[in-house]
Amino acid sequence: MNRLAYILSFFLLSLSLVLSGCEREVLPSDETLRPKEYLELIRAYRDGKIFQSAVHQPQVCEITFTDGYKLTVPETSFKIHDCTTGSPAEVEAVGGWWSIDGALLGIEADSSVPDMESVPVYVYFDTTTLYAYLSNRTLLVFPSKALEDQKQEQEEIARRQNIPVIRIKTKDSAPILDKKTYIDGTITISDPEGLYGDVTEFTADMGIRGRGNSTWSFPKKPWKVKLKEKASLLGMPADKEWALLANYADRTLIRNIVAMKLSEICGFSWTPRMRSVEVYLNGKYQGVYTLCEHKKVSPDRVNIDVVGENDNVGDAVTGGYYLEIEEQQDETTCWWTSMGVPMMFSDPEEPTDEQLAYVKGLFESFEKALRAKDFSEASGYPKYIDVDSFVDYYIVQELTKNIDGNLRKSSFITKERGKKMEMYHLWDFDLTLGNCGYFWGNVGNGPENFWIKLDKWYPHLFGDPVFVDKVQERWNELMPELRKIPDFIDEQALILDKAQERNFQVWSIWESVDWVYFPSLGSYEKEVDYLKEFYTKRLEWLDAELNEL
Repeated sequence: MNRLAYILSFFLLSLSLVLSGCEREVLPSDETLRPKEYLELIRAYRDGKIFQSAVHQPQVCEITFTDGYKLTVPETSFKIHDCTTGSPAEVEAVGGWWSIDGALLGIEADSSVPDMESVPVYVYFDTTTLYAYLSNRTLLVFPSKALEDQKQEQEEIARRQNIPVIRIKTKDSAPILDKKTYIDGTITISDPEGLYGDVTEFTADMGIRGRGNSTWSFPKKPWKVKLKEKASLLGMPADKEWALLANYADRTLIRNIVAMKLSEICGFSWTPRMRSVEVYLNGKYQGVYTLCEHKKVSPDRVNIDVVGENDNVGDAVTGGYYLEIEEQQDETTCWWTSMGVPMMFSDPEEPTDEQLAYVKGLFESFEKALRAKDFSEASGYPKYIDVDSFVDYYIVQELTKNIDGNLRKSSFITKERGKKMEMYHLWDFDLTLGNCGYFWGNVGNGPENFWIKLDKWYPHLFGDPVFVDKVQERWNELMPELRKIPDFIDEQALILDKAQERNFQVWSIWESVDWVYFPSLGSYEKEVDYLKEFYTKRLEWLDAELNEL
């Protein structure tokens, strides 16, 4: 190569690269000049040395390997670029010659030349390892612990993306028509990767029926499964009764799972365990579902001793009761409190007259104390409720801006013998975190404005300075963990990255529930990004507002 042309090409290349984010000045080498440091670098790679670090010092770069070996490369030999805070150059072979960021070098790209007879084209390191482009079209990627960790993480992600598959077969392929009639059949759960324990294949006899209130009206149906015998499913405690949530109105498919993570953070007495699965019904693919524990009284779920039919006087009549706040009023025994809270008996379904009178009287006394603004422990509202559980309930419902969480639907209270009323667990969060557009008043669907604080019991509770102090103290205590939820959302979305594509081939991402009044954003990625953005903005808005109360 003509020496003047060589110098000119080097000058033009340096000028074009010096202003870019990751320093990219390149010192091309004459094809006959192979610095000894380059040869030492090739030998280190061939010997399998594991990269540990690279540090720029005046006029040199010192490379250290995990076995203690160090290689010092002067800049007069060849340049090693530090790309730990920026992007490396775009290196490619064009028409038989190397170019960097579109600028041609005077270095030929000849794959027939051995490594030891080639020259360095572009060498750089980042937070992962050391890379070297050689003139013979070879890219050397040095082994490193960070690279191995990254590889293992990618393999683990790929493994976890093979979420369990549930195959349900009904007798004679009978359809599931309603929420009352169980259809006999079998259920097979495959977890080939062993994500949730040692059982990779499970088969059992079962019955299946519809479930849910408004969700049963959606095209993608939710179901309740009742096994013939108790069994542990996907690592969850053994039981007969399980729920398959369809999440049709939630295009991220994970809002319920996110809410249960918040429940874990708060430490509710019970957090329903949930697993993302794919479901086939009689051989037909149904999409991504959430397999979860059905809400019921049992030792591993709502762990209370329910009153018997003879528990009608004295301390015996005080509990236990499992009650649901639900405006559908679809249980056997229902009533509305004087402050407009719709109550139902879940267990026992049919209390005795004495038990019904006791529970109704308990709520009447509680609401009377709220109206009277009696905040004393002895005779005020704290006499009737476990205040800490009402604080945690408030925080999760307000943070998620749950349209149903204003003591209107899907909320659960226990009253155990000799104890106060407790918000025992959470349920039903598909229409939360910005996924609902029919808030009334001036609340709106954005991340601003209070919702739970405005209705029924909570305006009265917030009239107590002690309750406000408890909310603020608990909020600030939980805040470090609450800030981690966007990362949790990313993890769950990544697990569903493959499965969600199959789900939305059956249930179009564009399909919407008309009365939810929240249109599709058009892609799973956009839906997840919106969920994280809403959560983050809601968290920051509440952090400022609650601490100013």
